[in-house]
This record gives sequence, structure tokens and C-alpha cells, in this order.
Amino acid sequence: MDYRRALFLMILTLLPSVGSFALCEEDARKRVYDHLIIRDHHAAVLEAKKAHVLFPESKLVQLALIDALCQSGEETEAWTRWEQIATHHPETKQDRRVLEMLAWGVLNKGESSTQLGIRFNSLLGAAFTHDAKAIPLLLEQLRSSNAMLRSIAIRIAAGFGDAPLKDEIARLLTSEKVWYVRLEVIQAVGALRMEELKPELKEIIGNPKTLAEEKVAAIIALVSMYDAVESAELLTLLKSERAGLRQLGCEVVTHLNLKEELSHLLPLLKDGSPDVRISALNTLALMRVQALAGRRIEELLLPLIDDPVPEVAITACYAMLLVDARAGEAHFQKWLSSENSQWRRLASAAIAVSGKYGVALAFKGMRESDDPYVRVNLALGLIGQRHQVKMASDVLFEVFKEHQGTLWMWDNQYNPLFRSLAPSRVKHIEPVPHYPIVVDQLVRLDLLSVLSIVRYPKAQEAVKAFLQAQGWGVTGVAAATLLQEGDDEALEAVRALLNDGDEKIRVQAAMIMAIVGSDPSAVHVLQEAYLHVDREMKIHILEAVAHVGDPHSIPFLLEILKEPFQVLRVVAASALIQCIYH
Repeated sequence: MDYRRALFLMILTLLPSVGSFALCEEDARKRVYDHLIIRDHHAAVLEAKKAHVLFPESKLVQLALIDALCQSGEETEAWTRWEQIATHHPETKQDRRVLEMLAWGVLNKGESSTQLGIRFNSLLGAAFTHDAKAIPLLLEQLRSSNAMLRSIAIRIAAGFGDAPLKDEIARLLTSEKVWYVRLEVIQAVGALRMEELKPELKEIIGNPKTLAEEKVAAIIALVSMYDAVESAELLTLLKSERAGLRQLGCEVVTHLNLKEELSHLLPLLKDGSPDVRISALNTLALMRVQALAGRRIEELLLPLIDDPVPEVAITACYAMLLVDARAGEAHFQKWLSSENSQWRRLASAAIAVSGKYGVALAFKGMRESDDPYVRVNLALGLIGQRHQVKMASDVLFEVFKEHQGTLWMWDNQYNPLFRSLAPSRVKHIEPVPHYPIVVDQLVRLDLLSVLSIVRYPKAQEAVKAFLQAQGWGVTGVAAATLLQEGDDEALEAVRALLNDGDEKIRVQAAMIMAIVGSDPSAVHVLQEAYLHVDREMKIHILEAVAHVGDPHSIPFLLEILKEPFQVLRVVAASALIQCIYH
């Protein structure tokens, strides 16, 4: 009995010490996070290491230390300590918060890197979290001295829409000097519907020194903000002394389908600016206007069909084709046989978007023209109407195969409604390496998607030839557009190549399936190839894995965080976050 009483008294004596131990441990952990709240990362790490000495077995203290290391940018030490804790607490390998913490540690370190690629991927990785923690990083890159980082940050910020980001975008609208960054700013203003900036957008549109691309972007941004418009405001636009604002007025009429305001377009058909005449004609064509101010539309179009500016005349022919197919066909003939290749291609692009009204003319022109670009434009129009699909597909396949060495682009410089295949005039730009080649890949992938959508028998052969001709890494900006208009069946031509004997084709196909189709079946092909490809290709593979966002890729990505190359760790961290949030 005395023994039991002594044991009971000893337990009572120890209880306060156990409570004090727990309190001290929590106190130490709290001190670490107090430093992190005020962003004193160095002090947080010191406190965490002291706490770890006092409580070496405490999981909470160890996690606090890892968190402090991650936020201070000491990612490699954080990783080492996480591996140690994971041996005693295996559940941390599945802990979403801990995995995210490790990924953020890599991204935080990458943010301060002097290497552009690392900072770029850190920015993307932070953005994919859709977390408030990304906002300070975005703000910093919106103010970056590097134009490429600013342009990417603007595009990402448009998807967040937080007030501090909007304020920075508003500042950039008036202060940004680099043209492609200004384009991103204008597009972001439209995407965020920042109506308070309408005056600034109108100033951009009305300024005669504004680049054509910027003016178009500003018009699109402004039009997207209009849910309604007062008649007086519309008249102010249509009668403005500035040609750009008159164009805007035409776009607003089309956007809001303002049939009651169409009579105000009559003077614009004789406007001194060719761009305004084109905008007015586009509005009349898209709204299928049969009469204007008591006059038949054919009567109004006839003078414009002989307009001295070819792009205006071709637009008038397009409008005529929609109301009187026979008359429109007759006027189009001279443009399809023009000695000037630009006008032949523009005319064929106009016919291609005229729907059923241009089918007969497209079929005739596709058979008779010697210009491969004209034939492709007309073939696309026929396929769109599901008319003579076999013959039109043969034309696409033939031109695609015979012109592998020529860089292509989509050209709509004369009229935004008419997109024509054309030899590339694209110049290099800073944000995208090898930009003319990337644009050419986009165009060719568009054409391949059309062949796949209509189940052309040689579609897989065309895709395979394309992948063989390209260098490693047909991913990202190029592959993202492949088959974007088709359903899952349109991807079959690519999916079948996942088992091809040629590793290059197999991996290229896997990347396309990953990026376009988010197909998990492509991931194992990519992971197998990762071990024996060069560093640049490893980056492309990690980007493709990120697009799929398959949680089963997490163990693979965690292994990549051991890589000695920071750029690979950053891309893997970005992918890891996307898999966690999938």
C-alpha cells in the first residue's frame, strides 16, 4: 500500500511539469511565427533552431523550423530537415500544407534570383496557387525593370483582380513605354472591366500616333465594357473628329446590336479614313443590313466596291456577297486573280468567312488558283461549311507537306474579320524565344487540328511528320492551341503516337496530350524520358506534367526538388503546386 501511495504522489508531482513542457513548446513555436508575421525571417530561423535544440523530438517545432527556412529562402536546408522528419513522421509526405510549404520555399528563393528563367517560373508557380501570398510577388514583378516579367505579371494580375494589382495596372496604362507590355496592360484593363479608365482608353484610340495593335486592343477593351450606351454618347463617338473613336462607335453598334442606330453609319461609308469605312462595312455585314436610311444596301455598296483602297473594296465585296451572292461573286473574281498576292489572299480570306454565301466561289477558286495560300484559305472555308471536305482536306495536306521549309503566320492586318494564311513577316520579340518559329508552329498546329477534327485519313501521318520535323519542346505556347476547337476524338491522331517507336515522336506527342488534353496517360511517357534528356527538355517535360496536374505526379516532383539546378527545382515546385491544387 505504501508503494502504491508513493507512486501516486510521484505522478501528481510530475503532472505540472508535463503541462509546463507543453506550454513552453507551444510558446517557442509561437515566437517563431511572430517573427514570420512581421517578415523577420532571419530572426524566425534563429528562434526555430533554438526551439529545436530544446524540443528535438517535437514535430510542431520541426515544422515551424522548416516553414521559417522556406520563407527565408533557405530551401535546400528546409528540404534536408523535411526528409529527416519524414523518417519519423511518414504522414508528412502526404500533408498538403507541408508539401505546399516546401514548394513555396523554392519559389521564394527563385524570386530573388538573377536568372530571368528562374524568376519567370517562380512568378508562374506563385500565380497558380491563387493564394494571397502571390500578390506581393506579383506587385514586385509589375514594377520590375525587365519588360518580359512585367508583361507576364500583368497577364497573371488580370486573373486575380485584387485592388493593389488594379492600381498598379492603372499606373502602367499611362507610364509603360514598351509596346508589347502596353498591349498587355490594355488587355488587362478590358478583362478587369476597369470602367474608370475609359477616358484613357479613348485617348489611346483617338491618338494618331498610337500603334495599330494598341488601337485595336483598346477598342476591344472598351467595347467589352459596354452593356448599354446612351444615344448621345454613341453619336459623340460616331461624329468624333478622331477616326479611332468613329471606329469605336461602329464596334459598339455591332456589339450591342443597335439596329435603331444604323442610320448614323451612312456618312461613315464615305469617311476619309479607310479604317472607318471598313468598320462601317463590317457592322453592316455582320448585322445583315438590307436597307439603310431608306436606301437598298446594294445601292450603297456599289461605289465602295470600286474604292481606291483595295482592303475597303474587298470588304465591300464581302458585304455584297452576303446580300446578293451572284453580284458578290462577280466582283470577287478580279481580286482572286489579282497580280498582287496580298489582295488575292485577303479576298480568299473574306470568302472563307462568308459562310454558305461563298461556297460556290470558294470551290471554284480552290480548284483554279495557283496560289497555295489562297487555296488553303478557301479550303478552310469549305471545311467550315462541311462542303467538299475530302477535296479541301487534300488541299490542306498537300500544301502543309510541300511547304515545310516556309514559316507561316495568320494575317488579319487589313480587316480583323479576315484571317489569311500568309508567309511569315513576324519579327523576334523579347518575351518569346524564336518567336517567328513559335508562330509558325501555332499555324501548323491549327491546320493539323482541322484535319483531325474532320477525321482526315492522313491526319496522323501529318501529325507524325510535323513532330519529326520539329526540335524538342513543341510545348507551351505552341501546343496549347492544337485541336483547341475539337472534341476528344480530335486528339486520337496524337494519342496513337504515345506508343511510337521513335522516342522523339513519343515524347512530343505526350507533351501535346498533356498540355492540350490534360491526359494522365501521357505522364508516364514524360517521366520515363526525363532521366536521359538535356536540361532544356527536362524543363519542357516538367511544364507538361504541370499542365496535367495529376496528384500521382507528386512523388516524382518531390524527387526533382533534390536536383542541383535551381531552374529545375523552381519549375518542379511550380508543377508541384499545380498538382496539389488540381
